[in-house]
Amino acid sequence: MNALLQGADPIIQGFQNHSLTDARAAARMGALELRFADFTVDVNALQPSDPALAAINAPYAHTFIFEDSYLNALVSGMADDNVSNLPNTQSDQRAAIIEWRVQLEILGRKLGVALPIDLQQAGRGEIAPSVTGGS
Repeated sequence: MNALLQGADPIIQGFQNHSLTDARAAARMGALELRFADFTVDVNALQPSDPALAAINAPYAHTFIFEDSYLNALVSGMADDNVSNLPNTQSDQRAAIIEWRVQLEILGRKLGVALPIDLQQAGRGEIAPSVTGGS
């Protein structure tokens, strides 16, 4: 997922420095958004049989819907050469991802299971590709 979203960076850079036309940037970002939309469906289709995991997964899965909405708006904004009205979903996404990580850590402690080190990074850093250079 991170590799997919990092693919947005060159598109955004090309949009910003005009090495890509608005239409080309929008088309490339649109292709990325379509791939992300497939992941969104896959993540939201997960139905853990364990009720605790199901409860933990649902809010996390919803963050993919926020991100897909953002990417969709970014595509439209690039096509119109106006990215000033993109939805600001990062705070909601970050809070849900941090909650997910904390709940997994609590469950892991309860079960005596160490979680993978990469989960400790969940919710930190850039959440949505930024056209303004900030996160």
